[in-house]
Order: sequence, then C-alpha cells, then structure tokens
Amino acid sequence: MTYRGATMSDPVDDQPTDGSTPGTAPSGGRRWDKVISGVVTAALALVLGFALVVQIRSTEEAEDRTGATEEDLVRILDELDAREEALRSQLNEREQAVEELSGGRTQSGSALAEAQRRAEAIGVLNGTLPARGPGLRVVIEDREGAVTTAVLLDAIQELRGAGAEAIEVDGVRVVASSYVGGSPGELTVDGTALEAPYEIVAIGPPTDLEVALNVSGGVVDDVARTGASSTVTQSDELRVESVVRGG
Repeated sequence: MTYRGATMSDPVDDQPTDGSTPGTAPSGGRRWDKVISGVVTAALALVLGFALVVQIRSTEEAEDRTGATEEDLVRILDELDAREEALRSQLNEREQAVEELSGGRTQSGSALAEAQRRAEAIGVLNGTLPARGPGLRVVIEDREGAVTTAVLLDAIQELRGAGAEAIEVDGVRVVASSYVGGSPGELTVDGTALEAPYEIVAIGPPTDLEVALNVSGGVVDDVARTGASSTVTQSDELRVESVVRGG
C-alpha cells in the first residue's frame, strides 16, 4: 500500500530542530537563552507601557494648559513678574548689607590701627614704651671729670629739637620732666648717677641729629672745650629699652 507523498519504506526525518540528539532534552545553555529572551521581552514591554503612560499624561496636561483663558495666563505672568521683582529686591538688600558691613569693618579696622599707632607714639614720647629705629649714638669720654651739667643738658635739648623721639643716657630714659644734676665727674639724670664714658642713644632722623650736635659752637665744640672728646655714630637700627616707671 502506498501513501501520497511518502512510502512506508521512506526514512522519517525525526531529528530535533534544536540541535539535540534524538531522545535527549535540550541542553542547559538553550534553556538559559530562552529565560533571558523572556526577561528582555518583559522589560521592553514595561518600558513601552511606561512611555505610553507618560505620553498620555503629557498630552492631558498640554490640553489643560491649552484650555486656560488669556486672562488666566496674564494673571500667572503677573504673579511670576511680582515674585521675580521681590526676589531681586531681597537680593539687592542683602548685597547692600554685605557692602555696608564690609565697609564698616574696614573703617573700624583702620580707626583701630590709627588709634594704636598714636598710643604707641605717645608711649614712646612719654617714655613708657621702649623704642627702636634709626638714630645715632654719642659717646663722651671724660677722663678728667670736666663735663658739666650744662654741656650734657645742651646735648639732650639739641637732640630733642632735631627730632629725637626717644633718648637714653647711660641706660636712663630721658623724658620732658627729666633733669640733669650733680657736678663735673658726678653727673646724674633723674637722680641716677652716671659713669664716664657717658653714652647717649637717640632714636630719630640720624642726619638731622648729627647736624644739630656738630653745628659750629654746638655740643661737640662745648665737649672739646672741657678737655673731653665725643664720638657721634649714625645707625639704621638702635634700641632704647629703658622706660619710665609709673608712680
């Protein structure tokens, strides 16, 4: 007996289409491929669904805005303009406050620095603060003890007149109320005994101070007339450490 399209004697093609051998289950790799394919398909479906929802909502919101009247739009714009103007006003106020605060601090800092500078200058002049700066050093050699109080007082006054800010004689601070006493060979300043050679340190303009001492008929000449000698040396940096004690 024959059959249309095939005979009983024709071989039957029953090979599995997935590549496995007849009578065996699909391999593990093939199963994972099917699982992954299913997951990807589900993910794509979710993404497409989410996009569709977003599109629908966006369309609805656009329709709502389109339905707003011109009066509503004008009102919304006015409100936005008013809010913007208020924010700009607040920003300007903050900036002005910051500028005023910065300027006040700068002025306060400058005033404080100036007050401190003046206080230090007064302290140096009054002899209550040490001083340092350019000036000159005068050393008077008086081996015979012939230098008088008048000669030493003239030296101090000439230095003051030439701009000395601070004067020290043998470690004794000289101020406006200081006095020179004693006798030749036993001179004193403010009651403190001096010993020759007498050393005078003056803080001030070095050249002016030296000129004041060396004028014709001045202090240097007076010292020489007593039989003593003097040496004047300018310096860019001298220190007057002694101070006047209160009380």
